[in-house]
Amino acid sequence: FLLNGIKVQTPCFMPVGTKGTIKGIPLELLGDQSSLPLWGTQSTQILLANTMHLYLRPWDQVIRNHGWLHTFMNRNKLILTDSWWFQIFSLGLNKTKTGKSMAKIHDDHVVFTSIHDGSKHIFTPTGTVDVQCNLWSDIMMMLDVCAPVQNISKSQVHAYMSQTHRRAAMQFDHHQARYDQVRWSLFPIIQWWLYTDLRKESIDTLTPYAIDGIGIGGLSVGETLEEMEEMLAFMAPLLPQHIPRYLMGVWTPESMLLGIQYGIDMFDCVAPTRLGRHGIAYQLGGNSKLTHNKYKWSTSIGLADTCPCHVCKTYSLGYLNHLFNEWEMLGGILLSLHNIAYLHHLCRCEREKILWKIIEDI
Repeated sequence: FLLNGIKVQTPCFMPVGTKGTIKGIPLELLGDQSSLPLWGTQSTQILLANTMHLYLRPWDQVIRNHGWLHTFMNRNKLILTDSWWFQIFSLGLNKTKTGKSMAKIHDDHVVFTSIHDGSKHIFTPTGTVDVQCNLWSDIMMMLDVCAPVQNISKSQVHAYMSQTHRRAAMQFDHHQARYDQVRWSLFPIIQWWLYTDLRKESIDTLTPYAIDGIGIGGLSVGETLEEMEEMLAFMAPLLPQHIPRYLMGVWTPESMLLGIQYGIDMFDCVAPTRLGRHGIAYQLGGNSKLTHNKYKWSTSIGLADTCPCHVCKTYSLGYLNHLFNEWEMLGGILLSLHNIAYLHHLCRCEREKILWKIIEDI
């Protein structure tokens, strides 16, 4: 698809730079292969940033003063910012020193306590659009309601869905009226876990607001791979076919391949880089924990035979094991880069399969 004059090849994986950075990785290393041949694989087409964290620090107005998030991060490609709700949901589970919840949810706004200094903040559905526009996000996510999947009745889930739909209408109108000429993209989000009837109702309600793309949430939150497949198989024919479909928070190679099978275009998660910082590398047939003593004597080069990244062409498993055992930050950086590259390469291989299938059908 084409966004702000930039072509995005899908399916694609989008690394998460929560606070405007992927920990320990200069964003230049995620650039084009032609300019940085050491990277050895496709560049990162879209990078995520976290709206709530950037709102709190350094503040969205500060970033706007720098010339928006692209200039602030020195990022000349696309940026997607999230909708805040998952962070608000998480805050609601935490308590302040006085025993009060750190987030109180109302129908038309949310009051939450800063994790940094205890200050109080209020935001509304339209306010979240304004903050993301101050960041100059290429893709903004609507503020939905992230319903918990445990200890909640279907009627409560339905109430959350209705609240999400009301918010979506407000945000869509606000976005179109103020920012249509600039053409920032605003994606609504389908939630509601394993309830097929609620998923269908939500798709029917939110599709008119999905001008440029649509998000799919409420999966990868504890269900089995089989349950995820059941939901994807149900939703696939109901979702709009002419816009990108974004399966949120999905990151394992197995779940990504499953999503691609059902027409998913975009994936994201912080897990690949978080795992990399803890010594876990993606490999064929499962992840490997490079801190294990069995790798100490290994002179084998590369983590995955098919991965074209610089890490897999250069460093022995014994050396990577040594970096982690000595708490050297380079180990986490290298495995983070490898895990990103691994998922990029997986998506590129799937794109090639799709293109060959189209050619064969012709």
